[in-house]
Amino acid sequence: MIRFIYKKLKPDIFYQFNWDVDLNTPVEDACFVVFDTETTGLDIKKDVPISIGAFKIEKLRIEMWKSFSRVIKTDRIFEESIKVHGITPMDLSNAEEPVKVCREFLEYSKGCVLAGFFLTLDVSMVRKLVVKECKGVFLPYGIDLLDLLEERFVGKDLMQVLKAHGISPLGRLHNALEDAYLTALLFLIYLKRYARKKLKDLPIKVF
Repeated sequence: MIRFIYKKLKPDIFYQFNWDVDLNTPVEDACFVVFDTETTGLDIKKDVPISIGAFKIEKLRIEMWKSFSRVIKTDRIFEESIKVHGITPMDLSNAEEPVKVCREFLEYSKGCVLAGFFLTLDVSMVRKLVVKECKGVFLPYGIDLLDLLEERFVGKDLMQVLKAHGISPLGRLHNALEDAYLTALLFLIYLKRYARKKLKDLPIKVF
């Protein structure tokens, strides 16, 4: 359950959108949300998210029908990043209002442990959305896939790690939903190694 804390943390921040996670929960019974964001750039201070893609893993299965995919309206100019994610100003004409996406993602991910590849960046972008649009702070439990990988993968990017595990992209990388799906496949390989353990045995931390 989302835990609302009615404490004025800053002049424009009133709520803390977090939820309790029982770290004694068996991994096979836990809920995970593997997600990815596309942004106007890689500067955490200046750039903003323009797309979020996510999949849920429950009972050690990817729940395909529970996917989450949103394009977020923005007035930011981001010509350089278009080359990466392919989202153009025309695509944004059908995008959703940031406050709506913020509320929907919080509802979608509540009660679950977040996961991703280089998770710090993605959580930081969602946190910016929560601060501005939902007037709160976001300090979720999460697992960075980088903390699960073997030492031989240190310094490798997602594409390199996927290839090493025999996972091929369906289309192009840097689409938030596809990146989330591919990351979920990879995450599941490592998660199953902890199937009979508890969440506390995973490298979980508060982001």
